[in-house]
Amino acid sequence: MTSGHFVPYQKLGVLVAVLVSLVFSIIVSHDVVFEAPVAVIDLDGSRWSGDLVRKLDASHYLSVRGVTHSPADALTLMKNDRVQAVLVIPKGAQAELARASRSVMLGVMLDDSNSAQNGELLGQLNAAVAGLSAEIAVSRPGGVASLGGNTSETAAALSPLRVASRTLTNPTGQGATGTTIGFLLFFSLMYHGLTSLMITGRLRVTRQWEPKVLSGTLCALLARAVPYAFIFTTVVTAAVAVLVNFGQLRFAGNPGVFMAVLFCGAMANTWIAYLLSWNAVTPGEGASRMIFLVPPGFILGGATMATGFVHGWVHDISFGIPLVWIFKVWRDVGLRGLGWSDMWSLIGSFLCYLVFIAALVGVRFWRDEVLARRKLRESWELMSEIEDQERGADKSHQPAS
Repeated sequence: MTSGHFVPYQKLGVLVAVLVSLVFSIIVSHDVVFEAPVAVIDLDGSRWSGDLVRKLDASHYLSVRGVTHSPADALTLMKNDRVQAVLVIPKGAQAELARASRSVMLGVMLDDSNSAQNGELLGQLNAAVAGLSAEIAVSRPGGVASLGGNTSETAAALSPLRVASRTLTNPTGQGATGTTIGFLLFFSLMYHGLTSLMITGRLRVTRQWEPKVLSGTLCALLARAVPYAFIFTTVVTAAVAVLVNFGQLRFAGNPGVFMAVLFCGAMANTWIAYLLSWNAVTPGEGASRMIFLVPPGFILGGATMATGFVHGWVHDISFGIPLVWIFKVWRDVGLRGLGWSDMWSLIGSFLCYLVFIAALVGVRFWRDEVLARRKLRESWELMSEIEDQERGADKSHQPAS
């Protein structure tokens, strides 16, 4: 309620529902994953394996981001979400296909930080390999009509190529590793964001916004986020420790890296809350803007939904949301076990993001500070004019000596 009028919550609710439906119909462009990034370890190095890589890359559902011809660590290839799976072509695959004595087994190593995305990716990869396998089968002399021999030869004739999958970051498929930590980070940051969104409204209600904020420094305003970030980091760290020691959560990396990103992510969350609630006159008005702060990050950060469902430009824009960064670092540190040395590029990008958000707050702060000083100067000038007029009136009424 502002200025004695009630906010039309029923109309606002309908408007929000319409906007959310419209936005999601735009950002979630399809119900399958297109251009899923994969890496290939080609140990065969033959002409056939090269043709296989090109055919997989030509698919609308797969995108080969890199090919190596020597053994490599799949987790290193997957770091920073560069690829979602690593396909391994075994040595001697072309010769084995020529002999047609048994099926060639292609290995697929999956990053199980997102089960929804893994299901889509593995399904598309199996479909692509099945199509290529059928092409090989019918191209052989006599096709599949010349079945015979032992069981392995019959299987090789029907399915020259097969796929064997293995999950790396969550080999036991524990739900706590993906879903539980996703909801923990989401609800924790949502309550943190709710408190942060009420800061400006609370300062205005208590009449402290101009005398204590705009009359102060930008550093003091940014530093107001420190206690909130400290509490958020402490709560999440304690919850993760309980899940690791008494639950089924897997944490493979350096806790210090994760805690540092939690703290900085919470700082960024408060700074963005400043921008969203800058004009809020009450705490409730600021809190009502929560839908723009944390929930989009839960949807676009890959916690429950495959990021391949959204447009590429939406995925890029999503890195403006702190929760997306926290999810990304969790996958690298908690699941893949990466340390500082493996994450310099990601940490550097995250620090640039923090500087950018702080600069946006600074622009808004200095703009209002200039306006506040102008109003103060105009008030002083007006008071001076009134005082001068009063002095002139007093002199005109004084009797002549």
